[in-house]
Amino acid sequence: MATASLTVQTRDAKTNTYNLRKVSILPGVYYGKGIEPVSLQMDYQSFRKVFLKTGTNSLIDLNIDGKKNEKVLVHDLQYDPLKGTVSHVDFIHVNLKEEVTTHIPVVVVGVAPAVKAFGGILNTVKHELNVRCLPLDLPHTIEVDVASLVDLSSSIHVSDLTPPKGVVFVDSPDDVVVTVTTASDEADTLPTAQTAEEAAGEAGAAPAEGAAAAPAAEEAKKEEKK
Repeated sequence: MATASLTVQTRDAKTNTYNLRKVSILPGVYYGKGIEPVSLQMDYQSFRKVFLKTGTNSLIDLNIDGKKNEKVLVHDLQYDPLKGTVSHVDFIHVNLKEEVTTHIPVVVVGVAPAVKAFGGILNTVKHELNVRCLPLDLPHTIEVDVASLVDLSSSIHVSDLTPPKGVVFVDSPDDVVVTVTTASDEADTLPTAQTAEEAAGEAGAAPAEGAAAAPAAEEAKKEEKK
């Protein structure tokens, strides 16, 4: 699998990152298991072009100071709340001999006969699939052909998909990926008004569990002047 390349430079962690961003230089950090975090900087547009191709699930060859290439994934992005631009990027080292588990975007292809012939509504239930594989086997997308959806209320489940070579689907085989519904089905699933108690309960609920950022990387970020 071909990987995209990105040239970056090391920087002093105490560098004023605000001044870097003013001249279109994006600050970042590189870290991983057993690796001392390295503060980086890179041309903003160069990163943007690479990230548009790779997202968070395709490998990048990170060329650091023109001396060495490291296989990495984009692990985390921070955004400017006003401009919406990327303000900081985390790269995590990837061991090519160890399997990784990540989510891959679903891309629907083809035409569903139930939509064309009967006016059904095509719904993508799962926009991403969780996969496990070696880093070099990571697919950029998972294509789901909907040509088999010939009847109203028909569905494609995870078990109906053939994973790419070397890839294992982690999601339940019974999970629905794409389905065809009717207008009446859509009306039946419209959300009802919440009671004040229900709304308050949701607001106070604990956030869903997610991947924690590497502690060492967090320490490196704290040293930077924002």
